[in-house]
Amino acid sequence: MRHRRRGRVLGRSPSHRKALLKNLVSALFLTERDATYDDNAPKVQGRITTTLHKAKEMRPLVEKCITIAKKSLPAAEEAKKFESTAERGSDAWKKWRKSDDWQKWANARAPVVAARRRVVQLIGDKTAAKILFNTIAERFVDRPGGYTRILRLATPRLGDNGERAILELVGKNDRVKRKAERPAFDDDSSDDSSSAASDATSEATAAVKKLSSKKPDDLKVVEGIGPKVEQALKDNGITSWEELSAAEVDKIKEILTEAEGNFAGQDPTTWPEQAKLAAAGEFEKLNKWQDELDGGKAT
Repeated sequence: MRHRRRGRVLGRSPSHRKALLKNLVSALFLTERDATYDDNAPKVQGRITTTLHKAKEMRPLVEKCITIAKKSLPAAEEAKKFESTAERGSDAWKKWRKSDDWQKWANARAPVVAARRRVVQLIGDKTAAKILFNTIAERFVDRPGGYTRILRLATPRLGDNGERAILELVGKNDRVKRKAERPAFDDDSSDDSSSAASDATSEATAAVKKLSSKKPDDLKVVEGIGPKVEQALKDNGITSWEELSAAEVDKIKEILTEAEGNFAGQDPTTWPEQAKLAAAGEFEKLNKWQDELDGGKAT
């Protein structure tokens, strides 16, 4: 009898079953990685397809890992107050390493380290744990549990006819309610053209207003620069629009080549000019130019 023996066996030994659940949870977190240049990129981020029973078994482990990571975020924010922006191994970094700020940083960072180690112990994948803490946990700060959903698929698995299901993170692929478009008639074609023109004008105005509200140290205003590229530039002393506008393209390419991550496909040719317009406050001209660019590249 299986009295008080919770959970499904899934036709595997305990060690095999534990390894299976670890791999499934890691696979779910790894779908959130930056897979721009990967040959095996996930079709949909934050989603995996497996059997219904496996999805139900792995769900508690996913929720537990996200909760652990989410609870460590306040400690991570506290540690940022004492961390050094100097390059690791430099004289400034060595001086900070011997100061009281390092001790305060280490004490504030301790809960984050413990949480990361606990998650690595649970899923056995450091890369997946890093993605969880850096990307996924921030998304669920204001959500008290219920981070995943299970959707049954109509078609069974080929071969053994197993019932399949999707396990995905909520908030990533949620359904959006859309209103039906108003039918067009010949009489109001002129009205439609005028309304379309006004809509385009209002969208352009909103885009310009959004750009002008950014701070001078927000390099993501430049089309083609994301959070990781921005961090790489700031680590190398380019922290504002003016500094970026004065930087040479070859220097930026060198920074991207040496940075941690795959930025080989980035083309920073237009970045200094974009930053120059932003620094000069010419956001309307910048917005019009960015409409013509393709991911920051001149077409």
